[in-house]
Amino acid sequence: MMVLTQVPVIAAGLSTAFVLNGDPIVELTESTPTGWRKVQVTRLLIISGAFLAAAGLLFIGLHMMRLWPRDMGWVSIITPVGSIFIVNCLVFLIAVFTMSKTTSSLASMAIWLFLCFIWDPYITDPVRQRLLPMFIATAGAIFAWKICNDAERNVVKVAAL
Repeated sequence: MMVLTQVPVIAAGLSTAFVLNGDPIVELTESTPTGWRKVQVTRLLIISGAFLAAAGLLFIGLHMMRLWPRDMGWVSIITPVGSIFIVNCLVFLIAVFTMSKTTSSLASMAIWLFLCFIWDPYITDPVRQRLLPMFIATAGAIFAWKICNDAERNVVKVAAL
């Protein structure tokens, strides 16, 4: 069950890395009223929403069968949902900075490994376990949101690749 509970987190991080990178139409998008920031955030919200729903359904099923590892009741849902939120927000930040699928996918795996093997085993309360990383991830996503609005930087970054 420990492996099964981590599948949505890994899949969400890698899917987000691939969805947010490698798009050759940045210049075209920046020339429309929509803008690159709205395109990227829409992609992020769609992929995050899908994986948050999948993690929620996985939790509900395993919780009802009493198979969720270290189950503390319904508050335990914050662990998979928080993990996906953290990984996706930080991958968004990395994607905005690097615009590289390789770097973003490696970063998503590094973030997941940190949460899974370093952070989670030592902080067992689900709320405290996700509170600080979620604040950091939210700050990173807000910073990426602001940087993603720089049209000239976006076009130059893609042209340099």
